[in-house]
Amino acid sequence: MIKIKINDIDHIAINFVKRIEYSILKNKIEAEKFSGEKLYEKIHEIYLYKPDLLEEKHEEFEKYLEDNNIDKSDTKNTYFDYYIMNYEKNKYSHAYWLMRQLNVRTCPYCNRQYTFTIEDKSIRPEFDHFYPKSEYPYLALSFYNLIPSCHTCNHIKGIKPIDINPYLGEFGDKYKFELKKDKETDLSVILDKKNIKVDFSSDNKNIEVFGLKELYNQHIDYVEEIIDKAQAYN
Repeated sequence: MIKIKINDIDHIAINFVKRIEYSILKNKIEAEKFSGEKLYEKIHEIYLYKPDLLEEKHEEFEKYLEDNNIDKSDTKNTYFDYYIMNYEKNKYSHAYWLMRQLNVRTCPYCNRQYTFTIEDKSIRPEFDHFYPKSEYPYLALSFYNLIPSCHTCNHIKGIKPIDINPYLGEFGDKYKFELKKDKETDLSVILDKKNIKVDFSSDNKNIEVFGLKELYNQHIDYVEEIIDKAQAYN
């Protein structure tokens, strides 16, 4: 797993929010007031919550709704319903722009699949919700909850919890590849697929949920090639 490292990431996040707010004005959707506060100001904050605060802030927002007797079912066609609950309406409006800005070329979860964006061919990666929108509906359009990922990882993960948000961390040196071998097999001499197994030096939910051990063991031919070159060009 690799970290999403972008120097001006906060600037991209702010522009992402501006695009959504422009859509609000374009569609002339009125914001409602509750307890002296504009609801859209609260929602604006949700879009920009930092990745380490997403779960905590989601709970705070739920409490805000409860304390102010706000029932989302009574706000059809308002800012709240359209821009928080209706993720499907918004993702196509902003997905290609966001992927061009992020320029993430490989799936952060598996670091195996390319995630290129070619708009005129309708090619782009999918966005996984680190906190599933079915359980955390108010984070559906939160910038740091949207993880560009390959189709495989997005669907394998589903609503399963994982340990590391790619905006916050990565495997780095903590999770190294290990080359395992049978006791009677010397891999420095014999390079045979049936004798090679890829493993990790540590374990966590990301490795388990995405099946990274199993997936990387489908790349034994690359491992053989690397070992062969290492021997030939020591």
